[in-house]
Amino acid sequence: MNDDLLLKPLQIGTLRLPNRVVMTTIKLVYGTVEGAVTARHIAFYRRRAQAEIGLITTEPLYVQRNGKELPTQLGIHDDDLMEGLRGLTRSVHLAGGRLMAHINHAGRAANPALVPEGERVSASDVYCPANQVTPRPLSESEIHGVVKAFGQAARRAREAGFDAIEIPFSHGYLIHQFLSEHTNRRGDSYGGSLEHRLRFGREVIEAVRREAGEDLPIVVRMNARDYVDGGIEMEAAIAIARALDSLGVDAVSVTSGTMCESVPYCLYPSGTPKANLLPMAARIREAISIPVIVAGRIRTPKNARQALADGSADLIGLGRPFLADPDWVRKVEAGDEGGILLCAACHQGCLAELRKGHGTTCVFNPLTGHEGEWTLGLAEAPRNVMVVGGGPAGLEAAIVAAKRGHHVDLFEQQSHLGGQFRLAAEPPYKEEFQDVIWYWGHTARRSGVRIHLNMRVTPELIREMDPDAIVLATGGLPLTVHFPGLDQTHWILAVDLLEGLATIGTPTVFVVGGGMVGLETADYLAAQGLKVTLVEMLDSLGGDMDKLEKAMLMKRLREHGAALYTDTKVERFTKATAVAKRGDQEIAFPVETVVIAVGVRSNRSLVDAIEGSALEMHVMGDALEPRKAIDAVREGFEIGRAL
Repeated sequence: MNDDLLLKPLQIGTLRLPNRVVMTTIKLVYGTVEGAVTARHIAFYRRRAQAEIGLITTEPLYVQRNGKELPTQLGIHDDDLMEGLRGLTRSVHLAGGRLMAHINHAGRAANPALVPEGERVSASDVYCPANQVTPRPLSESEIHGVVKAFGQAARRAREAGFDAIEIPFSHGYLIHQFLSEHTNRRGDSYGGSLEHRLRFGREVIEAVRREAGEDLPIVVRMNARDYVDGGIEMEAAIAIARALDSLGVDAVSVTSGTMCESVPYCLYPSGTPKANLLPMAARIREAISIPVIVAGRIRTPKNARQALADGSADLIGLGRPFLADPDWVRKVEAGDEGGILLCAACHQGCLAELRKGHGTTCVFNPLTGHEGEWTLGLAEAPRNVMVVGGGPAGLEAAIVAAKRGHHVDLFEQQSHLGGQFRLAAEPPYKEEFQDVIWYWGHTARRSGVRIHLNMRVTPELIREMDPDAIVLATGGLPLTVHFPGLDQTHWILAVDLLEGLATIGTPTVFVVGGGMVGLETADYLAAQGLKVTLVEMLDSLGGDMDKLEKAMLMKRLREHGAALYTDTKVERFTKATAVAKRGDQEIAFPVETVVIAVGVRSNRSLVDAIEGSALEMHVMGDALEPRKAIDAVREGFEIGRAL
């Protein structure tokens, strides 16, 4: 008998789950503009079903067109979509999985580019700062229409073969907009007391139950806290949970935040607290008789087991961890927890790519979102492959090539793996990147890659190794702008600071460069209590960052009192002064230590030395052109797959 709490079965209504792990809803936008299922959806969910996740939740399925958030979001608002939905559930079931339909109306959080003015609705006309929309209040007859739409969505979910239905009373979506006093200013029977604010949600549950039948479990995702003035707090959350229990809901899933005012506490990027919902979930669990699911940066099996053992919840919700590693549960079952690629909460491959319209993927797992397109079959004939550079691009290429049966030697001139990416783990709240670097090294070795550290590759060594192909992932070198008078100051490179090769030694620091490296360096210094001034010649900061991650970082910098200047171009230095221009105005900043963070250039010395030879050569990552980690990892994957 398995004593691992994570792997113990549990009943939710009539549905028996083989373990305590639930994949929570993740927006994918792999659909059509009509909201139909595509082959990409089927491949994505089938892959997770094969990985033995206890219960998989779909992305939000909109129940009415004016409740839509994303252009190619899945819909469940029309019978014409049934064929695709049936195909999706059939594929998951054939793979051994269970699929829960997450049915939703976004209300005032709907996308204004998709929902015309006049159709943007909510409980009351309360402005949504995230999408800059002021909705109109729903009339009572319109409320009845939305309730009916939820009921019809439940009917379609039942007929399509879903195993459960989830309804969000959370995240600042329409039902939550009625629940919260912040967004519900109504004077009729749908506003006022909590009992009246619950009426809309109660009617939705009743309609869903009528249409879904008694046998289909209903889960409600609910907020423990909104992080908004006038929003849901703990006592109201407990009262809501008790009401849901009395309504015959089969489980609740505890979350937080709103998509209009407190997005970080919905999506939990780096910089937000880890597993902070556990105490709140525990209080809700004490108050009700039905199972409780909890999510929110519980990314490791150790943390998940502890949450179950402490009585904080009955099931653990994981979302983005299943983008990074679909086999999270399977590896727990196999006792291979060290082999799990843990989510770093970076948002660069999921939310950032989703906002660009590319569809959700993962920085560290290029297969995510491409499960039906790419495979890693064995190569026709093993080759001797030499990889130069132990950063993200080189490590990914080496791992993929080795998994395909090639004989791979990876050379890194430093004493550690990770390259420039290792420095990304140094700023505050980025320590989870260290786990990714450890995973790369661990996976490379177990895949058969021979790793050579402290070895600088020369053309002579390449001739001696005589590889069939060479992959050059030599990374980038920090740029240095030779400002007049800079040498009179105490100046260092941001890279050297983060690498531990240089120290500050003064109470104030002047940072030149407001891209991601500059901002993260400023954050790193401000967290140590130093007074930071940062200047950027462009008109905005962090142009190369995801907006949510940047918002969290900027908030920390403001709290630390950092002085941030845009449209400010450094002209020259004296021993104790930086002289810059802002428009026509010249500004003098006092300086003690100067940190230069103005980007990188490609390290092409080895590329240039062997270019033109008959050797099969692949150049990638920053060695080809400075770029983001997502591009470097994808290139490494593609080259490893093509060798």
